[in-house]
Amino acid sequence: MPKAPLLPAATFPPLTWFHLAQREGAHVCRHENYVKQSLRNRVSLVNPQGPTTVTLPVHRRGASTRSVQDIVFTDAVHPELLLKVLRTNCGRAPFFEHYFPEIEDWAHRHLKAGQSWLDAAEASVQWACDTLGTPLPAPTSTYESGDGWDDWRPKARWNDVDTPRYPQVFEDRLGFVSGRSILDVIFHLGPEASSLPSRHGNHDVA
Repeated sequence: MPKAPLLPAATFPPLTWFHLAQREGAHVCRHENYVKQSLRNRVSLVNPQGPTTVTLPVHRRGASTRSVQDIVFTDAVHPELLLKVLRTNCGRAPFFEHYFPEIEDWAHRHLKAGQSWLDAAEASVQWACDTLGTPLPAPTSTYESGDGWDDWRPKARWNDVDTPRYPQVFEDRLGFVSGRSILDVIFHLGPEASSLPSRHGNHDVA
């Protein structure tokens, strides 16, 4: 029997995250140590030059803890940190105007100094699941070692994650750029994002 996926909490993670989340027994880890320079606080997009990433600045609430539940945004965070990049690079996507006000609301509620990164990440995934029409995977209730799971918490597992092709605004000059944030997928496909097939087990999101 296949192992159930154990996923990291992440802010608008790639479509693959949501495909994995639909597998039986999938859980999101709320009880791990925070991993730097990973999809947890990085939103992968595309600009006219190629792949780009928006990093949402975070730090530990206390020096003695690395728990994801104690990670907060730094003074350098601001809603426009993400929103400006989205307007510039996704503004021509077919469904941008439809969904952007909801992302703007999320950013103004969560991207504030001292606010919980985990709350922001979970709210971003809740929005995406609602938009895709899929259930939210269950959170863990305790620390998990990873034994017995299909463990997707190591950041190396997300290197070169593939995504089925969908039309992108810069595709004429760049070709298709895979592995982008769920925001990129939804801005380009709208309701059809839920039918984009998985390349990790032939399991549709819908």
